[in-house]
This record gives sequence, C-alpha cells and structure tokens, in this order.
Amino acid sequence: MGSRLHAHFVRYLEDVSIPTGLLEVWKRNSRARAFYTRHGRKPDGESRAGPDSSRYICLRLELMTLRAPASPSHPGQS
Repeated sequence: MGSRLHAHFVRYLEDVSIPTGLLEVWKRNSRARAFYTRHGRKPDGESRAGPDSSRYICLRLELMTLRAPASPSHPGQS
C-alpha cells in the first residue's frame, strides 16, 4: 500500500510540474526512513523538535534524479 501511495504522489508532482517533494519523518522511525530511502528520498539537513526529545527530519525527493535522462541520438549511428 505504501509503495502505491508513493507512486501516486510522484505522479501528482509530475502532473503539476513540481520538481521536489518534501516530507517529515520521525528520526527514530527507522522503518519509515528505510522505506522513503528506497524510494529515492534523501535527508536535506533540516529537522525540528518532536515529542519526547526526538526529532523530525525532512526528506527530499528530487524528481530529476528518479528519471534518467534519455541518451542523445547521434545522426548516422544505429
């Protein structure tokens, strides 16, 4: 379910031409952080205070890094 929701979010960003997606995750939630990392999100260095002296960290998703650029075509080559 999480992967489908993430895919819908990415499609939404593409549809409305937003190149970057941000979210906050509880720093000590290693399972969520691993999920988002597998889907291309990276910490951007920002954080804020959370409950019980924990932190929320901001994860950034750059759509340009998800889509590999097409190879330029070279005339005369097959």
